[in-house]
Amino acid sequence: MNKRSLFILSVLMAANLAFAADATQGRLQPTTSGVASYLSGGIGEDEATAIQQAAKNYSLELEFVIKAAPKDEFTADIKVKVSDASHNTVLDTVSKGPFFLAQLPAGRYHLEASKNGQTKAQDVTIKPGSHQRIMFEWIE
Repeated sequence: MNKRSLFILSVLMAANLAFAADATQGRLQPTTSGVASYLSGGIGEDEATAIQQAAKNYSLELEFVIKAAPKDEFTADIKVKVSDASHNTVLDTVSKGPFFLAQLPAGRYHLEASKNGQTKAQDVTIKPGSHQRIMFEWIE
């Protein structure tokens, strides 16, 4: 391969990587609902990496897993419901992937994650500047 062909190939590869990064960012846009902003996804390596990099900017990070042999599997299409200490629903949506990030005001919250009729619940306290990571696991 001559220098010109190698140069053209490297330019095309760089353009393809830039396009893939732009496409991933385009799919991962935060949504605001009331007092909460959230982002979900993580299907595919690029999207999973983008979400994991964004996680530090959110007060709550949820991960959804199915316990399986020989290893656990990520899962998506999880119904996520977040209620405040007064039992008011703050967020009620479906996660598009195995990762769900939410920016919530400081306070106590009740989390529910549902898949195939099985609901897992957990309480969490969000403190200013904090980051909470919670994994929900289902057994199939």
